[in-house]
Amino acid sequence: MRRFFFDPEHCTDDQILISGPEARHMTTVLRIQPGTEVELYDGCGTTVRGEVRKITAEQVQIRILGRSRQADTTAPLNLVQAMLKGKKMDFLIQKATELGVQTFCPVTSRFCEKKKHSSRTAERWQRIMLEACKQCGRPIPMQINAPVPLNTLAPDVNSNLIMPWEDEDSSPLSPALLRQDSPTMLLIGPEGGFHPDEVAFARDLGFSTISLGPRILRAETAALTAAAIVQYLTHNLDPAAEQ
Repeated sequence: MRRFFFDPEHCTDDQILISGPEARHMTTVLRIQPGTEVELYDGCGTTVRGEVRKITAEQVQIRILGRSRQADTTAPLNLVQAMLKGKKMDFLIQKATELGVQTFCPVTSRFCEKKKHSSRTAERWQRIMLEACKQCGRPIPMQINAPVPLNTLAPDVNSNLIMPWEDEDSSPLSPALLRQDSPTMLLIGPEGGFHPDEVAFARDLGFSTISLGPRILRAETAALTAAAIVQYLTHNLDPAAEQ
């Protein structure tokens, strides 16, 4: 079943009107016809099952067949990622969305090869994230923050603060580091890793440095590996887990 986002302001008790780029995608690209059943998300946790009733040049009218409500996870995962070069950030945003990361927080650090961020980049990241939501059936989009310098990071003191680091050789990512039902913040370095001063800064904030195994992983591999492990250990990958 095809999935789309809708504006809650364009929803009544029995129908939804979709317009703009989403409507054009439905009609021009996908060529959806009246009678097609679709799944719709409002971005706040409501999922609607509907049937396309009428298509015009500007709008798609959908009859509501059923609604359900889904809350966000009780143990949210926030990924703080040092900026990566090329399309690696695009890839990470897509996969972090699929893994259920709640907030994606880009930061700039000393060894980042890419430190610039434009409005076009922000728009592209948003599109990638929303398309990933549709693909994986995630009703609540991942929040993507604007990049900030690492030295301005101020994590919630109630969070589990985890920092994979290539020079850590004694502490694995274990359940003992994760308080159940508490948010987790993962801090991942750039291609060149973190400077020792940045590691000291993170530790002063309360981050625990951990190892992800005997091999040195690429930054994007480390981010997804750590995210998957945390989601598993906090039961956010259970079949019945809220997204």
